[in-house]
Amino acid sequence: MLLLLTICCPLCFSFAWGDEMIDADGFLVLRVPPPRLTGMVHPGTPPEEALLQTAYAGGETLRYTVSWLGIKAGELVMHITKIKDSQETFVIAITARSAGLLDVFYPVEDKFRTIVQGRMRLPSRHEMQQMEGRRINSKLTLYDQEKFRVTHRKNDEPAEIYQLEGPMQNEFSSFFVMRALSFAGEAPMVVPTFADEKRHEVVVTVEGKEEQEGVLGKKNTIKVQPHLKFKGQYEKVGDPLVWLTDDAWRIPTKIKAKIVIGSLTAELVEYSGPSGKFPSTNTPKELPRQSPGDTR
Repeated sequence: MLLLLTICCPLCFSFAWGDEMIDADGFLVLRVPPPRLTGMVHPGTPPEEALLQTAYAGGETLRYTVSWLGIKAGELVMHITKIKDSQETFVIAITARSAGLLDVFYPVEDKFRTIVQGRMRLPSRHEMQQMEGRRINSKLTLYDQEKFRVTHRKNDEPAEIYQLEGPMQNEFSSFFVMRALSFAGEAPMVVPTFADEKRHEVVVTVEGKEEQEGVLGKKNTIKVQPHLKFKGQYEKVGDPLVWLTDDAWRIPTKIKAKIVIGSLTAELVEYSGPSGKFPSTNTPKELPRQSPGDTR
């Protein structure tokens, strides 16, 4: 679904290379020196400071209905919460569940929780609980952004360690940090994302502007496209499209992704956050744009 935008090249470390210990989550932690950037690795486009204060301020709940070939297939609920007494630590919580006939024949309820930190809003921890049909899985992923290392464990299986060459988002954190990119100037917007066992430098481009009418009322939107090189959590095919409100809030009003058969479309049906609460009779507060070229 949205989970358009999880998670690695196994490392063949010799345990004699450094010290080792078991952490509180049961992961084997290797104390090894961090790798050096080769100079060819893109660290990621920094988000705009002003947009971090509006489009990534926390206190948001977004609910979407998900349709497949025009038929309601599910619901997607996203919460982003700022951790109390912390300036730059947030929790992204996402629930994807089936609806309609799909819920009868193949019930799905997947829950994801990602903790992000710092100005780049990089993930440090990701938890996943999947209930799909009769199958139940749990996954835990830890991100060491200083050593560029990812440690991943599924259920009670041994942990896997993946060594990368630079900092990384995951499929969930990348979606939110994309909202805070300026899309100004000629330089490409790059969001390094870890998925399908690799670090991918995802380029995000503006594909145009459209006026849309929905739960927020009539809004001008920017249509952006992350150019993905991975299938990701839900086996997407091709590059997804995301419509963001063309204002300081950058609210995602619609998400569309092709899959093996047809496409999935997520439409925003309920929103509450710094810009207001919808559906309601309130008009969202508007803030001035950064500059005339911000949403080119």
